[in-house]
Amino acid sequence: MRSRYARLSLADRSNLRIERAETPAHIAGLCVVAAEPLLDANGALDLDMIKRRLERRLVRVPRLRQIAYPTPLLCGPPLWIDDPAFSINRHIRATPLAPPGDEARLLATTERLLRPLLDRRHPLWELWFLTGLEGGRIGMLCKIHHAVADGLAAVALMMTFLDLAPDAPDPPVVVWTPAPAPARWALFADNVDSQLISLRSALAHPIQLTRSVGRTLTDSAMLLRLGNGAPRTSLNVLPGPGRHLRVLGLDLEIARAVAHAHNAKVNDVVLSVLSSGVRALLIARGEPVDRLELTTSVPATLRSAETAGQLGNAAGALLIHLPVGEANAIRRLERIAAATQAAKREQRPAYINSLFGWLAATGLARPIINRQRMVNFFVTNVPGPRVPLYVLGARIDDVMPIPVLAGNVTLVFAALSYCARLNLLVNADAVACPDIDTLTAGMTQAWMELAGRPATALL
Repeated sequence: MRSRYARLSLADRSNLRIERAETPAHIAGLCVVAAEPLLDANGALDLDMIKRRLERRLVRVPRLRQIAYPTPLLCGPPLWIDDPAFSINRHIRATPLAPPGDEARLLATTERLLRPLLDRRHPLWELWFLTGLEGGRIGMLCKIHHAVADGLAAVALMMTFLDLAPDAPDPPVVVWTPAPAPARWALFADNVDSQLISLRSALAHPIQLTRSVGRTLTDSAMLLRLGNGAPRTSLNVLPGPGRHLRVLGLDLEIARAVAHAHNAKVNDVVLSVLSSGVRALLIARGEPVDRLELTTSVPATLRSAETAGQLGNAAGALLIHLPVGEANAIRRLERIAAATQAAKREQRPAYINSLFGWLAATGLARPIINRQRMVNFFVTNVPGPRVPLYVLGARIDDVMPIPVLAGNVTLVFAALSYCARLNLLVNADAVACPDIDTLTAGMTQAWMELAGRPATALL
């Protein structure tokens, strides 16, 4: 549907509708940053300077000053409008880490800050600076709602705040004035016009419409066939509000070499490593793993070269069966590579995205995903920058992605590459997965088998 206004897409709206207090729908990125350029003359964080200079960068991303505006009846989907009460003080904040400021304190503070829902009365993002990190560094946590951006779009969005050189100049000062919300009659007229354009397009291209309907029916049949096959394990229960976060740092070049040696991709190496962790977890819980294949959802971008830098959600998904029952890490990697290639041939990534968007529109998405048997856990892999980045002159030493839990999934993994490092983060429900260290130990062992060397620590 075409519109003269910045309407939320069906996928954007679904991320708002499925959110609940226990499973917030915001994604996040955690950076480790050199502290000195961000400090004042007394060695304290210069938060006023940070706010002043970063606010100048908002001109590059108008969405960060906008709210999701629910429209009246018959006025079409919600749209993005300027927040008339926008204040940078509401979005950029700071908090200290508890001593000794190590990795455990950094991740624990991050988990605490990610618990609250974002306030929908204001733009759906926060940027936190976490002081007291050991080694003369600061944590920087970006929290943004999934309705604003998917993983790739979130990386592109963060790049607007960051620089490629420590001495990059600030953008010029631009006086910003919020635009008023459109009148109800204008929204109604725009909605009618958009619907008429869509109807005329469908009637003018009946063959294309028939093919689209046929493809939808085929995709739905495939989804029904695939969507009830995930084995029942202790991984699939409704999450509570608490989380455990862990991160494993891998050498990106070694991961590429391992993948190349076994006709695989780096994402297959990631899937093999985390599968070993899940295997160790289930064995420790006394659950059978012999010949077990668990199902994961892996995102696949639907963006073209023209839409690569746009915000919003444009990601489909592939369902991949992981041979958790395979004890040998090399054979597991080869089987996963074959399963991934088969999924790419046989599945269409857009169909899951479209189906859940329509389920959300009808109010059925939340009850369905809370009881789904389509996947056992989620995995996402986002390529990050290959060169060092800077925030207000401070070098970013490390970047970690933090994905969200949803439905009855209590375990989610996210990988992100930065420079020569590949960080693999685990986000697990605290109640359902108190034994997360068993999982990460299994992941570390698998990486040692694949690469012949240990994984590295974060700090």
